[in-house]
Amino acid sequence: MMPQKKGLSLLIMLRSQARPLLLAALLSVLGLGAAAGLVAYSGSFITATAIAGAAAGAVAFDIFRPGAIIRLLALVRTTARYGERVIGHDAVLRLLAQLRCAVFAQLSVLAPLPLARWSEGDLLQRLVGDIDTLDESPLRAALPLLGSSTIAGGVVVLALVLDLRLGLMAAAGLSAAAAIVPALVARQGAQQSRQLLAQTALRRERLVDALRGLTTLSLCGAWSNWRSAWQAQDDQLVRLQLQQRLREALGQAATVLLLGATAWLLLAATPAAALPPTARVGLVLAVVASLEAVAGASGALLAWARARAAQARIGELLQQAPAVVFPAVATLPPARGALELHQLAYTSAGRNSGLAALSLSLPAGTRLLVRAPSGAGKSTLLALLSRQLAAQHGELLLDGRALADYDEASLRQRIACLPQRPHLFAASLAENLRLADPAASDARLHEVLHAVDLGAWLQRLPAGLDTPIGEYGLGLSGGEARRVALACCLLRPAVLYLLDEPFEGLDAATRTRVAAGIGHWIGGATLVVCSHHAVELGATGQLLVLQAR
Repeated sequence: MMPQKKGLSLLIMLRSQARPLLLAALLSVLGLGAAAGLVAYSGSFITATAIAGAAAGAVAFDIFRPGAIIRLLALVRTTARYGERVIGHDAVLRLLAQLRCAVFAQLSVLAPLPLARWSEGDLLQRLVGDIDTLDESPLRAALPLLGSSTIAGGVVVLALVLDLRLGLMAAAGLSAAAAIVPALVARQGAQQSRQLLAQTALRRERLVDALRGLTTLSLCGAWSNWRSAWQAQDDQLVRLQLQQRLREALGQAATVLLLGATAWLLLAATPAAALPPTARVGLVLAVVASLEAVAGASGALLAWARARAAQARIGELLQQAPAVVFPAVATLPPARGALELHQLAYTSAGRNSGLAALSLSLPAGTRLLVRAPSGAGKSTLLALLSRQLAAQHGELLLDGRALADYDEASLRQRIACLPQRPHLFAASLAENLRLADPAASDARLHEVLHAVDLGAWLQRLPAGLDTPIGEYGLGLSGGEARRVALACCLLRPAVLYLLDEPFEGLDAATRTRVAAGIGHWIGGATLVVCSHHAVELGATGQLLVLQAR
């Protein structure tokens, strides 16, 4: 039974930080409202002061209450803006942490398949750039849109309360500035937002490929052409970014013009009823002051479109069903390492290669050497034995229990694997080895390195176990890097060791010593080795030759 595919919803994502985001939204609206009220009320007060000053005779005029209100609005504006920035950014950073953990946790079950269908550059863009774009949506899209609609609506309500005719004018102008123009901009820019993210992913993908193959490209004299092609693609991305920025700027310019025209009409129009000059000035300035909230609506809708496009790209990964589904924790037999295969078969999707029907029985402690031409299914066999792939046909038993009955944690405790392309991290030699056994002492690390015939090599290292290793084993020869990865595999306590090409890059004498070291180290555990080389695996050693399909 296949698991239900998981998607990604912006609303569900925002719900996890609902309270702080709602508080940030409230503070944002409060700050924008205080800013608009400060401008409108100050203008109304100045107008009243001018009228009082021009009046003949003595006039009683209260300056203390308006002054206090103006100071209060200024304090509210400053405090609300600061609070919105602190609370909003804190919520977004927490959201980013949750989002990354959730996405990585979901993607971990897709490795190695079907995750390998995407290039490293494309995955990097989805896991970094797309998540950043999605995570910015509360601050760049949701809060500005909420502030724009709330302030515009508030000004319209104020205008309608003061005068119906002026209110309808204000409603028309603010609706066009806060809703119609941003909607038109976003409608035209939605497709462009998807293209922008796709081009950004393509640029990163090609850059990663170019950097990874820089040495080969340089030696072949192809670097110049590759660089020119990448720069052309980068120029195309810059043009798309410029077009979207221009679209956003045009939207803002149209908003400014509409608000300016609305303010002028409110000054020039005749109200339906007598309206004090102070009220009209306050209304006009409120419309002008709403520009701070309304001007960002076009950019906010474009940011929302980019967030939706990023959501779709991340969702494309999350909706992929894993190649293997593990059951819940089950009661399992004692760990011994006995294997049984009954007509086990697998065919790679879209290919005529894989593993032909295979049956064999390996008692605990057996050493099996699997040899075969390329494409005959050696790596597929190990992937099936380690349950990175699920068998399409036949049955596979570990210690008398179907491998499909093992929960993932229990299975990983019994099996240790050396893949065909092992990964070494940019860390010290000891740190790489202790990934397999964090509690391993320095003495144990020395022992396992001697087991893979790296004892003399270790003694020549000036920093010993603290020697830094570059990513992918940079600075090591192919044989050295592979044996370090092999040592890491052997440090895992297991009853079944699966080794894919552990002797690659080694001469015959070294292969013999490493094979003997492996046999001595794992003791009574079962060993399955896939290799192109004929190697003696001890008294219990067996040979299996696979034929190409």
